[in-house]
Amino acid sequence: MTKLNMTTSVIAPLATVRSSGIESHQPRAAFAGVRRIFRFVVWILSGFGLLTYFRHRTGRSREEIVVYTVHQSFYLWAIILVGYIAAACVNHWPGSAHAWGWIYIFALLYTIVTLLFDVNTKKALLWGGIFLLLWIASKYLEDMKHLTILSGVWRYLAALQPSLDPGTASVISWMLLMPWIGALFHSFSRGRKAFSPNSIEERFMGEGREIIDRSGLKFRTRYRDLFETFLGLGAGDLEAVDGNQHVVKRWDSILFLCFAWPRLDEILHQPSAVVDNAPENPVEAEDVRRA
Repeated sequence: MTKLNMTTSVIAPLATVRSSGIESHQPRAAFAGVRRIFRFVVWILSGFGLLTYFRHRTGRSREEIVVYTVHQSFYLWAIILVGYIAAACVNHWPGSAHAWGWIYIFALLYTIVTLLFDVNTKKALLWGGIFLLLWIASKYLEDMKHLTILSGVWRYLAALQPSLDPGTASVISWMLLMPWIGALFHSFSRGRKAFSPNSIEERFMGEGREIIDRSGLKFRTRYRDLFETFLGLGAGDLEAVDGNQHVVKRWDSILFLCFAWPRLDEILHQPSAVVDNAPENPVEAEDVRRA
């Protein structure tokens, strides 16, 4: 009986300590979640990190640049914004429903083509040349041979008279707003890439970090889709290649790559800073690290 009482008296304080430890971690976890949400809101208000590219180059900003890759759902912002603006304008000026109908159709087609196809510069020039050739040939046949070709198509489309319904446009914008916000959170939590002269650090919220040694790597930009470049506000791809020109790592759809590239190129061309942490002279190594 004495042993039983002693065991019980020992276990009870341990249980109390463990439970109090768990309770002490709960406020920290809640505070960390609130802090992440606050950072996410600040990141959105700062233009998805665009304002950091225009800050003065002082201190750490010279040694590191942070960029974000975006999900395909990010490109829905155009149709969402046009829907809200068109609905407000049609409600205020009902006579503009036909004009906003055509604008909404153009934004919808542009977004669909962006999400489904990759149109690079060569393809854009090729298709532009084909349409220009067809238009010139059609004008020649209509003026010289009196054959109705493209003008008949334009008259048919004009006769359809598309009209924007403000309620429908608003509902579509509200329904697309949620996946767009989800794409923003995906970019903030899993699309962060920090480039420094020594390494490339990728953060994945809830999983950890991945650090890539960039020694021996060369970098090149690729703008594989002009439509994505416009909707992504200068978005593009960044490739890391080795000495044999093999693509080691690829980051797709980096937001604001056109604006961030001058600073990013400056950092990527800096030589790696190697510090010798020799045990016989640790003070000297610390001085180099501070410099």
